[in-house]
Amino acid sequence: MMFKYFDRPEVFSGLKTEATTCDCCLQEKYCFDANFFSGTEDISSICPECLGSGKLLDKHIFSCSGDMTELIRQLKELHPSLTDSEIEKIAEEKTNELEKTTPYLVTWQEWDWPCADGDYCRFIGFGSRPLYNSLATTTSGEELFRNSFYYNLKDDSDIDYLWQDVLPDEEVKDYNDSNEMSTLFYVFKSLNSEKIVTIWDCE
Repeated sequence: MMFKYFDRPEVFSGLKTEATTCDCCLQEKYCFDANFFSGTEDISSICPECLGSGKLLDKHIFSCSGDMTELIRQLKELHPSLTDSEIEKIAEEKTNELEKTTPYLVTWQEWDWPCADGDYCRFIGFGSRPLYNSLATTTSGEELFRNSFYYNLKDDSDIDYLWQDVLPDEEVKDYNDSNEMSTLFYVFKSLNSEKIVTIWDCE
């Protein structure tokens, strides 16, 4: 089950426990729960194949909200020769792809999907000491954790406290594990580099 912006959603998001009718292809399959999607149209189930292939692209339905303002800023920095309208077109295309072909990520609070290096990041798992230590190739897991906080969280987060007293000591293996925690760290990776981005929230 491959998605551009979401790694292993069957593990980190989960499918419905019983086969249901996909509202797009009308086949009985194990589907994602679409009741949490936003927009002016309502669906209750969508199978991985329909979601990944873009069956929502012509519908006013969204599984998430991308940080388009930051994406535009990054694209302007990366492509200074492009006009504002060209940059906005690229950003709109990437945002549309993210919001309509990505499984729903269950979070405690609402926040915009992060971006890095001119594209939206890929969600790769819930943060823990083992995960950050395994991702750290040129520095320590603690330094990676510290440097990975998304730009809009750095000033308002007590990163030392979060590392020492809040970050789980054991791997958060799946959605069921995450559902037992009142504070979660959502770990994303750039599609274009080794950059790691962290967003955190709590119940």
